[in-house]
Amino acid sequence: MDSRAAGLAAFALISWILLIPPFIWHCKCKNFPAICLVFWLSFVNFNVFFNTMVWGHDNFYHAWDGKIWCDVTVRLEAGSSTGKICAITSLILNLYMILRAKPGVFLEFNSWKKRAIDLSICLITPIFIMSTNYIISAFRYGVFKYEGCVSMFGPNYATIGLDHMWPIIWSSIALVIAIMTLYSFFTQRKEISNILVCTNSGLTYQRFARLLIFCLLIILAMAPLSGYYFADIFKYKLHKFEWDEVHQEDWGEIMYYDVGFTVGYRRLVNSILSIIAFLLFGLGSDAVEMYKSIINDTILLFSRKVPGEEKDQVTFLTTLPNRATRIFSNKSDKTPSQNSAGTTLNEYGQFNNAMSDMDVKHTSTSQSNKSKESGPPLPNGTFFSNVDNYLEQELKSIIMQETETGKSGQKCSYRFQVEQV
Repeated sequence: MDSRAAGLAAFALISWILLIPPFIWHCKCKNFPAICLVFWLSFVNFNVFFNTMVWGHDNFYHAWDGKIWCDVTVRLEAGSSTGKICAITSLILNLYMILRAKPGVFLEFNSWKKRAIDLSICLITPIFIMSTNYIISAFRYGVFKYEGCVSMFGPNYATIGLDHMWPIIWSSIALVIAIMTLYSFFTQRKEISNILVCTNSGLTYQRFARLLIFCLLIILAMAPLSGYYFADIFKYKLHKFEWDEVHQEDWGEIMYYDVGFTVGYRRLVNSILSIIAFLLFGLGSDAVEMYKSIINDTILLFSRKVPGEEKDQVTFLTTLPNRATRIFSNKSDKTPSQNSAGTTLNEYGQFNNAMSDMDVKHTSTSQSNKSKESGPPLPNGTFFSNVDNYLEQELKSIIMQETETGKSGQKCSYRFQVEQV
């Protein structure tokens, strides 16, 4: 494999991995335009990595015909360019409506109308392009060395109307809204913090600025690219669309091409934008808190005791009275008022009184075959015989330590297994 192709594949893989934190963050915030945008960037990066690794070798003719995989990805690839622009248009439109601060659907952030508008802007045009991709495809798809699966369009007017014109249209719309948003941002920059609070947007000044910068970078990168690909088709002689001419008998054949390695402005731009997305959204205070939460949850998950290991830490008690049905103390079971009191001595007293009503004695494996001896009831507060009150002292020590240090809000449980005799 060419070293440049390997470097491009590695760059795309890193970019794809770095998009995971922004994707999770936007999913938690239910920011649908940003979710769609990050999805398209993630798809393009992963597709570049996968295709380069599969078809980046000298024997790419025999590597794999790509059936089913390429049938799906060439259509997603066709919709990705417009999908990114549509998502950024919806995102920048939301920012502009927040700055306007006028009542309307766009400020009803949890309403189904607002979400329906966002999803319509983000998805309708890309789905339309992917659905009509078959109509203008001159071949099923082509396989290029290093680049992998590529859509093969014929130079006709239908190709312009069903594919090439949509990115430039949405880029123009996004550019106009971005200019309006920038104008509102600088004219109201002293009141933006108050506007964000009054509109209940859930955004801080820093978050709003990051989103605005990200939108502008996407527009500045994608608008020239859309214009270039729109103008590129006019260097060919355009023909009137005819179904039989486009869909000939050899339409289902898979074409292979070796045109050498080209970096491709479009692929490189997507990777760069992915890294910028991580820098803007993956290193903020919100993202750092999310990382800490994930790490803590992971630690708690792996620190849970194996059920079989708990058997060695269970203290077995034998009780004579039938009324001794449960001995268990847990602060989390207390009412809020009891938790706020900040003491566990009351719990200890209840446990002590319950134990004093019972004739309790310690049993172990070595004493299982010995006959049980009856004796006078144990004095109040005496838990175990022949163990020097070890557990009682340990329990008192834990409770007193918590009470003195003021950490009684933490959960603390005492587990006993009671056997009825």
